[in-house]
Amino acid sequence: MSHVARSYLLTLGRASLLLILAATADLCAADLDMQVNDKGYLDTQGFSVFLYDSTYHPVFVDQKNTAMEMILHGQRIATNGDVRLMPTPEQWDLVATLRGRRADRANNRLTANLAFPTFDLSYTLEVAAEPGGVRVSVNLAEPLPQKLSGRAGFNLEFLPSIYMGKAYLVDGTRAGIFPRTPNDPMVSVLPLPDEPKKAYYLEDWEKVKGYTEPLPFARGRSITLGVDAALARINVESETADLMLFDGRDRAQNGWFVLRSLIPSGKTTGALVWHIRPDVIPNWTRPPMIAHSQVGYAPEFSKVAVLELDPRYNGPKTAKVLRLAQDGSYKPVFEGSITPATPWLRYVYSKFDFTAVKDPGLYVIEYADQRTAPFPISEDAYANVWQDSLDHHLAEQMDHVSVREAYRVWHGASHLDDGRLAPVVGEQFDGWNQASSTDGKYEAGDHIPGMNVGGWYDAGDFDLEEPAQLSVIQSLALAYREFNIKYDELTVDETAREVQMHRPDGVPDVVQQIKHGALLILAQFHNIGHSIRGTHEPDLRQYTHLGDAASKTDGRIYDPKLRPDEAKGDFSGKPDDRWIFSTTNPYLQWNAIAALAAAADSLKGWDDALAKDALDTAIKAWNDELTHPTPNPPRDSSGASVPGGSSGSGVLAASQGAVSGAGGGGKRRSVTQKTNAATGVEAPPPDAFGRGDFEVGQVWTAALELTIATRGAEPYKSKLRELFPRMIAPRQMNRYGWTAVRALPYLGATAKDQLRAAVESYMATEGKQLDATPFGVPPSLRTWGGSGAVVDMAIRMYFLHQTFPDLVSPEYTLRAVNYILGTHPVSSTSYVAGVGTVSKLKTYSNNRGDEAYIPGAVIPGYIIIKPDFPECIDDFGFLWFEDEAVVAGSASWVVAGNAAASITRRMQ
Repeated sequence: MSHVARSYLLTLGRASLLLILAATADLCAADLDMQVNDKGYLDTQGFSVFLYDSTYHPVFVDQKNTAMEMILHGQRIATNGDVRLMPTPEQWDLVATLRGRRADRANNRLTANLAFPTFDLSYTLEVAAEPGGVRVSVNLAEPLPQKLSGRAGFNLEFLPSIYMGKAYLVDGTRAGIFPRTPNDPMVSVLPLPDEPKKAYYLEDWEKVKGYTEPLPFARGRSITLGVDAALARINVESETADLMLFDGRDRAQNGWFVLRSLIPSGKTTGALVWHIRPDVIPNWTRPPMIAHSQVGYAPEFSKVAVLELDPRYNGPKTAKVLRLAQDGSYKPVFEGSITPATPWLRYVYSKFDFTAVKDPGLYVIEYADQRTAPFPISEDAYANVWQDSLDHHLAEQMDHVSVREAYRVWHGASHLDDGRLAPVVGEQFDGWNQASSTDGKYEAGDHIPGMNVGGWYDAGDFDLEEPAQLSVIQSLALAYREFNIKYDELTVDETAREVQMHRPDGVPDVVQQIKHGALLILAQFHNIGHSIRGTHEPDLRQYTHLGDAASKTDGRIYDPKLRPDEAKGDFSGKPDDRWIFSTTNPYLQWNAIAALAAAADSLKGWDDALAKDALDTAIKAWNDELTHPTPNPPRDSSGASVPGGSSGSGVLAASQGAVSGAGGGGKRRSVTQKTNAATGVEAPPPDAFGRGDFEVGQVWTAALELTIATRGAEPYKSKLRELFPRMIAPRQMNRYGWTAVRALPYLGATAKDQLRAAVESYMATEGKQLDATPFGVPPSLRTWGGSGAVVDMAIRMYFLHQTFPDLVSPEYTLRAVNYILGTHPVSSTSYVAGVGTVSKLKTYSNNRGDEAYIPGAVIPGYIIIKPDFPECIDDFGFLWFEDEAVVAGSASWVVAGNAAASITRRMQ
């Protein structure tokens, strides 16, 4: 093609785009009947607006799910609508204080009273229905303080995955395309001389970055976003100041597109006014979503799909199963009725039971105009669902070693300079806290030798979260002993610090992973004398690091006698070594004992010396805890334990009633509170040592693992018998009671009958609670997606079924596993990355900067954007509460996946 011809076509293309943009620009003015509904938000068919139905997180601040939010055609397109003091704020930047909110149904108006107290700025944010959409106004109590002129503005953030590559139109004439890659000019904006001081780590972080902010890539009084996106087209017009479009990804990969107007000086009422007009498709209804297992089903077991439907959708009363033939044709093999629709949150749900389809083969489900991706019916449907979690996700997360997969290097040997005793600096980012500036012979800042071994990066960051380490060890040890896993596809050389995927070395991979965790915990006891809170980054530069963890630090031990740019052998003057938060608590100590005992039992015959070390250390720690109990750490003003806490999903440690709170490690925590103040149930009396239910449960876990590891030795067996009645009480069955099936060989003659009665009572109650949701599993109602609780359910029910098959059906475990694999709200995407026909392929992992995933990573899954919008975005991986896979969750999934495979294999 000639240069002239190419230029002509490009000119024609631009002209055509402008014609399309101009033609569609007026569509946004269609009248909408928006009303405040009984749930307290503005709503019409196809469009909803929330205002502060949730608030910023007390530890992590900006989570991209609060302030003013907009849902258009079933997608949350925008969030964080409020006054901000920067054009593209990051997670920890200052946010307003919410003082109250009101939903005015009579006038179809939402208001929020807010303030920045340190700047003497108070205002009301108002969102009111008007023809064509909503009017957004910021009303100040007093004119804008002079120091905030040019800084305070109203921001509204738009989801990048929806708008990247889509067109925008400014003032009806100037067109552009939302960039896929941020590349805007950056300028330095220094803090005000009298600006309130931020936390020390934020001050340091801003200095490192040079106080930079991007310039806008578009500016005008009217901007239409997504002009060529029928489901996301929306127009915003400003009465009072220019609109500016910024790219938040210029400062952080998890940034969104930000639409912003500065607040003019000298104004109060109506200081800023926007008119927002979505282009809502008339009579739009959300297409049906067919939730099913993406790995398929076993022939002889239940097969139930769940249909998630718009309440206004009027669809057929039957669904079909079609078989996919070798020539690519589809043949109907089953048609059946769907159940009457049941409302839950925003949608209604029907079930389609196709259990009658049993012949092995490839199938799809068809309902109305929707057809699923193919899935198999096969005797080995669940056989391999857990392997990626063990040999990819957990392997990639291994710290202190390099990890290679064929031509690819996942990361080099990381954190070889671990670590220095953390100083006492108050609460650090991510909720970490060091209680004392000394620990034994070490003082703050001292290098603690021998700590650069073993362990796994906790999640999308690179912490060594202690509860996660302990949970992974216990879950993998349980899987190894219960299912006799001999799967071997890794070569692990701890001495050479090398791991290679797809290279069998004759040792089961699960055993090598258990060893890797045990090395870290043993290092703590041998070098510090006890378990610890964990190992954490010293600054936000490291904490926000994406990519190869080996490049995070220089790998050399810090020597203050050397210059910052000086290195001598294994030492350097660069203080980038991670901090060791050595504060411990009874929860960590007892679970460390349990983890070491479980590891010892699993390592026998593979590494007898390490097995003996682990068992001896666990026994010594047990004796020390009985004679010199570890004190609980001080509590903060809310009564939460500081530090400690849980590290996400983990059936044997982290999710068993871990204490949450400001010092609890926050964002990956889906935990059960220590007491139940909401129900008014009186806590049971403490035991002879003053321990309540929570700590007694940890003692039980330690006693159980020591009893098994020592084949019934005392005093551990006696402790089991002593605690058994307490563990099978109704309030404990979900946490610890189910583990009593593993203790039965060591309990008295009547123990099984007692446990049977407890299980019978438990199942009667549990069944009713599970039936309260369309999916028959624990609902996700917390800050963090609830997949961990569902995996725990799968494991719990498997062990109860093994002992009491007449009381507990195997279908409970399969139901939970099928949920993780696609039978859940919002979409039917498998929550296990890379597993199943359709799975999550953008996760909040340490490679999220590449919009990628780690195979086998188990994401938290959907959450409820309050008050009623279930969300788990398939093509976006930067929302940690939906997408961040934790190692404890992967280890638990190894247990659950093997449980499903075992059930279906035995009963075919």
